Amino acid sequence: MFFMYDELTEVDIQKMKDEIDYRTRELRPKLIEEVKVARGFGDLSENFEYKAAKREKNRNDSRIRYLQRMVDTAKVISDHSSGDVVGLFDKVVIYIPDDDEEQTIRLVTTLRQNALEGFI
Repeated sequence: MFFMYDELTEVDIQKMKDEIDYRTRELRPKLIEEVKVARGFGDLSENFEYKAAKREKNRNDSRIRYLQRMVDTAKVISDHSSGDVVGLFDKVVIYIPDDDEEQTIRLVTTLRQNALEGFI
């Protein structure tokens, strides 16, 4: 059986735990209340407010499950690179000979990836 995990720092994991806490304790009760209020607007088959409220509640629940799965399966890492080895959070300049230009990237964890901004 192949087991997938994300390599994350303690800071990344704490950020995810904080978001889970916010979404569970603050956002979820508000969204549940919005669903209850919208349910009272009439026929559910034609009730846009109800459908929109349910969609937002489901998105929130999905995000909570995603974050919890990331936290549960994460492999905690730290950077132990030395001066002559590229490590986590280091900036690297790559020369592209075909275009005769340089590109700067930063090595980051899965949570912080954004190729458009050079976070790989």
